[in-house]
Amino acid sequence: MLYRGNLFLLTFLTSLVQACWGRDDVTAENMTSLRKYLLRDYDPYLRPRKIQADPLIINASFFVHRFNDINEKEESISLLGYLRISWNDEFLAWNKQEHSNISNIEFKTNDIWWPTIALGNPVGEFETFQNPFKIFRVSSSGDIEWYPAGLYSVVCELNLKKYPFDTQTCDFMFVAIGYSLDDVIINAEHSVLHNRETTEWKVEAGRIYSMAPYGKTGLTASFTLQRKPYFVVLTVLLPLCLLSVMNLFVFLIPVESGEKISFAITTFLAYSIYLSAIGSSLPAKDNVHMVVYIEILMVLSVIMMVLVIVQTRLYFYYGEHHLPCFVGNTISEKIVRTNKGDVKHTPSLETSKPLKRRTWANSMIIIDKVLFISFSCVLGSVSIYYFDLMMAKS
Repeated sequence: MLYRGNLFLLTFLTSLVQACWGRDDVTAENMTSLRKYLLRDYDPYLRPRKIQADPLIINASFFVHRFNDINEKEESISLLGYLRISWNDEFLAWNKQEHSNISNIEFKTNDIWWPTIALGNPVGEFETFQNPFKIFRVSSSGDIEWYPAGLYSVVCELNLKKYPFDTQTCDFMFVAIGYSLDDVIINAEHSVLHNRETTEWKVEAGRIYSMAPYGKTGLTASFTLQRKPYFVVLTVLLPLCLLSVMNLFVFLIPVESGEKISFAITTFLAYSIYLSAIGSSLPAKDNVHMVVYIEILMVLSVIMMVLVIVQTRLYFYYGEHHLPCFVGNTISEKIVRTNKGDVKHTPSLETSKPLKRRTWANSMIIIDKVLFISFSCVLGSVSIYYFDLMMAKS
């Protein structure tokens, strides 16, 4: 046991001395000599494989810091993150023992080969990723790592049918430009989410996998996001429901007050403002349930406004006219026999109960009650149906 402990200590001290000795032995001349040795006959346009028939393996990971924005109108999504890309350059490998124990060396981007990577579905123009530091650090085994970072914005076709209770899946496609599947193979490694959840979206899932969009080699990072509906519910849907309920009370305003028409027009204009506000933030799609729901509310509001106008006209122009087909408007008569034996029908002036004559004016209360109950049932049925559509799980 003592022998093993001493052997371990001796090995550790030997490694430490070698490391210190090698570090002290590295000079600028050694670094320059190694760089010239590696770049001798090096072709930066040639894939770093001694046998060119062999494909170059590139390992790639995608790390997300946070999602920045999802634009429903533009149908785009952007996030802040970075790629980790690593590959092995067989032409830049060296024996440390022969070169003063140098473990790493830096090269300019123009001196060596490095992959041209670009977003496959960008919002703007196609641009390859650049190395802002203009250098790559290469290990003695020829391994190189590159971390292109930035704000990535891609096109994402959104399905807003169940807005604001929708779930979206968006893909970030990265393509190696200029090489076929036989030249370069990209192996997708795990992706890590370090994102802080946004106020509007929750990240349900994320995965990265190799794929070849447009016949090119590349990888895709796919993310599933679920909208947090509370803000839209509180600022749009709840006011709309309250407005639709308030619109029903137009039938409880007395006709003689003269405020029925102005009240109906005001609620209709409020619907128009909500619809224009939502239309300015959503793409021009005809299958958004909430937009159809608002349109139906506007149609009901127009029907209510027309009925209120008809009621007002009947009240002020035909208020004293008898309501047709009402039994109470029939005048009771009594039969009087004259001296000649003829029968004469005369209105009965002596009745046990006073005559009840139903006119348009004194019938408005009943008409308002019938319309209030009818439209309440229609509005409730429409609201339940569309809320069920918006909240239903796929």
